[in-house]
Amino acid sequence: MTEPSLIERVWRAAKDNLGLSRQAALGRIDPLHLERFAVAVDGSVREDVRGLATPLFLSSVLVWGAGPDESELLPDGNAADPFSGFDVAGLRLMAGGQALVFHRELVPGASMTVEVELSGADLKPASSGPLLVLSVDRRYFDETGLVIECRETFLGREALA
Repeated sequence: MTEPSLIERVWRAAKDNLGLSRQAALGRIDPLHLERFAVAVDGSVREDVRGLATPLFLSSVLVWGAGPDESELLPDGNAADPFSGFDVAGLRLMAGGQALVFHRELVPGASMTVEVELSGADLKPASSGPLLVLSVDRRYFDETGLVIECRETFLGREALA
């Protein structure tokens, strides 16, 4: 019997994790971080950043906190566990897009929680080898309820030799 490839092992593990959700407290949204986000997006600080800010900030952050030590990063620069509990170590990941639903504005200073769920895992044939397609649902809540829903697609490949 042939040993399954790395991508097949990750795909099987992903299927075992489908539908499982995990929550994590993200802490308070610092107005300074929103100002830095505005500069990165627009090139300048907008006045509305001090009041209400775009919820896009939430979906643009993959790993909250200081981040992993450099020695813990994958060769492509991703964290080995960008999905709150599901390890993709050994695969190269690419972003495949986001679908966003905005429920209301993000308020600077709000205390945020994220719920992460692996909602899809498909192994697709491709001319250069199998491609893993992962769907991840993230729901961001503040103290009063749902702020944004984000369905992200990630594409995983084995590193080419």
